[in-house]
Amino acid sequence: MILKEHRKGVAMPYWRYWLSRPVVTWGLPGFLLVGLFVALAFLSPRFAHEQNLMAQPIILLVGSQLLAGGLYLLVIWRLSDAPHHRTLWIWILLVGAVMRTSMLMSTPMLEDDYYRYLWDGAVVAHGLNPYAFAPRDIAEAEAGADSVPVALRQLAADSGVVLGRINHPHLRTIYPPVAQAMFALAHGFHPWSLTAWRVVLLGFDVATLGLLIMILRAVKRSPLWLVVYWWNPVVIKEIFNAAHMDVIALPFVLGAILLAISGRYLWAASSLGLAMGAKVWPVVLLPVLIRPLLTDPRRLIPALVLFAALVGAMFLPVYAAGLDRTSGFIVYGHRWEMNDAVFMLILWGVKGLLPTSDGQLIARIVVAVMVGVWIGWLLRGNVVDPAKVCERCLLVLAAVFLLSPTQFPWYYVWLIPFLTVRPWLPLLVLTALLPLYDLRFYFDARGRVEIFDYGIVWVEYLPVWWLLIRQWRRRRPSIALREVAVSA
Repeated sequence: MILKEHRKGVAMPYWRYWLSRPVVTWGLPGFLLVGLFVALAFLSPRFAHEQNLMAQPIILLVGSQLLAGGLYLLVIWRLSDAPHHRTLWIWILLVGAVMRTSMLMSTPMLEDDYYRYLWDGAVVAHGLNPYAFAPRDIAEAEAGADSVPVALRQLAADSGVVLGRINHPHLRTIYPPVAQAMFALAHGFHPWSLTAWRVVLLGFDVATLGLLIMILRAVKRSPLWLVVYWWNPVVIKEIFNAAHMDVIALPFVLGAILLAISGRYLWAASSLGLAMGAKVWPVVLLPVLIRPLLTDPRRLIPALVLFAALVGAMFLPVYAAGLDRTSGFIVYGHRWEMNDAVFMLILWGVKGLLPTSDGQLIARIVVAVMVGVWIGWLLRGNVVDPAKVCERCLLVLAAVFLLSPTQFPWYYVWLIPFLTVRPWLPLLVLTALLPLYDLRFYFDARGRVEIFDYGIVWVEYLPVWWLLIRQWRRRRPSIALREVAVSA
């Protein structure tokens, strides 16, 4: 067998040497990922809102995303062997940028949440409370109705197809005030424009990249690990094609972590409060960030008071509009369930043991207790090492995601920045498996949605849980992918 001299002086088969070359391990996957997303951009008009769901090429979309996830995992697996050259760093940035650019003008595929964003942005931009009225109430309001302000009725007339395409139109909006401000910003750039909204998302995405560079420096890891975020196919598809707003919270969360590890806890609490103004989930990270203050009440109490005051002030418009059965916050928190696995088992157990109409609420309480116990167990000891802080954040968010009654693929975006610091294989595998969620649309269109809800959903999550349990049994403190010491 032909052997080739390895750079460390160890002979290896020529084919293995060839496969280890950067042009193969980085160049080829990068070209293929770009090609896949460019192809999806050309395919996306077949997913237009007017197209019948039966005719949409859902299987082709899912297959492309599964392939992209596989290529991505291959790149991450070989990352520890990558040469630390500036050329490779430029290549990482270029590929991720082209993948994003290819999606900026694409048609959203199988998702329509952005219609709510465009409507809310218009409402806020005109100085109105977006939590006051459900879209259906506005659309059905008669010309002389006093219950709906004239300004809202005029916006409805100006919105074109936007108002009529909002999903769950009987519910008032669920998006917190910081998110609403960003919707309004996009409306200010260009009213009713999906492209303007995507540009706002790109700004937060680039800010996330910059903060990740700072965090990787703080934990003394190579900046090449940014590829975990920058090339992630779920980020590209769910943020830049589907236009989901989850990236908005990330710079505030990462900023809070950087402030906390530098000892500026008051500012960290403020940043985390703003993050909660974009999405509610960052609240679970508060115990991690303030853990070092438990023995210092003089610093702990002001941080908690500031966080509570900031969150309370931001949510005043929500409270003022009322929290009834038309509030998206109430309905989502009480009964929303989708693409879940473990929560489904918990719900079955609750209904089996306690036959009650409040099974959903009780199951959610059980999950909240489980997450609370998990956080308490993680925080048994105080740590100040930045890498350990990020690891704790990742473990908290992983529990929230995997136990949640709603496990949409775009929620996975919350975890990905932390995977740049702790690239854990079981959680990275979700990148390749979560695209199976789109099969729900395929079976729903054919009246067989139960095939997904009670079958395919387990294909998404059983491998993840198997890997987690397998590595837990080995009692390895670090469940990260194989890696070597690298310098930042």
